Amino acid sequence: MSLTHDTEPTAPAPPEEPGATPVAAPRGGPSPFPTIAVAVAGGFLALLDTTIVNVSLEETTARFGALSQVQWVVTAYLVALAASMPASGWLANRFGVRRAFAASVAVFAIGSAACALSPDLPSLIAARGLSGAAAGLLIPVSTILLTSGMPREHLGRVQALNGSVMLIGPLLGPTIGGLLVNFWGWSSVYAVNVPLCVLLLAATARWVRPDAPAAGRSKPLDVLGLLSAAACTVCTVLAVHAFSETGTRADPALITPLALAVLSGTVFVVRELRTPHPLLDLRLFRHGVYRTAAVTIFCLGFVLYSPMMLIPLYFESARGESAVATGLLMSVGGIGVVIAGVGCRPVMKRLGGGRTVVLGILLTMLATWPLTSLTADTSYPLMCGALVVRGLGTGLTIVPAMTRAFESIRPESIPDASAQLNLLQRIGGALAIAVVTVVLGSAAHETHGLVAEAFARSFGWLLWVYGATLLPALALYAADRAQQRSTAGGPRGQ
Repeated sequence: MSLTHDTEPTAPAPPEEPGATPVAAPRGGPSPFPTIAVAVAGGFLALLDTTIVNVSLEETTARFGALSQVQWVVTAYLVALAASMPASGWLANRFGVRRAFAASVAVFAIGSAACALSPDLPSLIAARGLSGAAAGLLIPVSTILLTSGMPREHLGRVQALNGSVMLIGPLLGPTIGGLLVNFWGWSSVYAVNVPLCVLLLAATARWVRPDAPAAGRSKPLDVLGLLSAAACTVCTVLAVHAFSETGTRADPALITPLALAVLSGTVFVVRELRTPHPLLDLRLFRHGVYRTAAVTIFCLGFVLYSPMMLIPLYFESARGESAVATGLLMSVGGIGVVIAGVGCRPVMKRLGGGRTVVLGILLTMLATWPLTSLTADTSYPLMCGALVVRGLGTGLTIVPAMTRAFESIRPESIPDASAQLNLLQRIGGALAIAVVTVVLGSAAHETHGLVAEAFARSFGWLLWVYGATLLPALALYAADRAQQRSTAGGPRGQ
């Protein structure tokens, strides 16, 4: 029997595996909205923390040491996040989504408190690593909590809400962080998480339904898969970090982690395809829609995160704006994100997931075009208009791609898919920041400083990259069409 999503058919659901374990109880009876709110708040808190801390680095440097050392506060967070994320699906299946979510929030609160109380830089870096490990679990587990037990016809609606909140988080981070640092100092960007986590834990205990009893024995932990996945993701992040400093030069700091990432990644793939109980089910990539959606999400990580460094730096370096003013200007993009959140579902219903992603990328390119001719006196209304259109475009990309990926698989595969898709997006984002750092550095060298022309050249380069992301988006559209024809004319289920 085939399942459909409004007017857009999806693939016939494969037969259930014996002993498959549901990750959450079906959401019948009580309203699901409190659970949705808790899940969205958890993911928002983790993503907000990725940008709220950045504005505190200058004051942290003044207190603890050189900027090159303080940067490890950011790097440790990203490395720990990447290392823990592959284990999120297994933890959700083994202990239940509600318990895994609550534990992630609790550890995140402990790590944040330790950061705020850190007496020296090594303590801060270690505590930041603990927070990153918790965030690496919290982000995908929030997605699992949001989507598990949700009827497929409602996936588009909840993903639109979740995607909008997730996109607004990084935009609000600099503003909130700047205000906190100005009034209460560097430690406040960490301390603010503690009461928020306490409230989130209370809401989880009050409103999130207990996990359904396991239908059978949970699968054992794939230790080799976990170690090789962690090694691969950590080495990839370290290689990307080294690339931002060395560029394409064959430096051991780049070559060593890159080689280890390839080696451990090969071990991971071979292991996951051969073991009967994989840490992450890579066989999901055999499904055409899921595979193309996953590639699209990786590329969209570049689209989403690449301007997150360029635009604030332009306001601060080329225009002399303060951190708070820069954050307020960046938050204007949230208007477009909200519009996309409201309109994404009807647009998807009319155009389909693939075409909606293509439309979003075209809008993002349209918004980037004025930025390729930035000057020291480019009008702020033009900049704000571009940011609104960009927010609209990005809101119409990641949400339909995620929705199509989840619609194309069985509910039992959501934990694996959530970890895979979130990890791909984060790696794409980390690569984006590294590449933009190299491109901007080269442009600044040619223009003798971080002047407006350097940013204009960087955005010109990004415009070509955004054009290249149309290729996987068009492939997703083609996969959608192929699935529609197969569902309309093929056999109905098994």
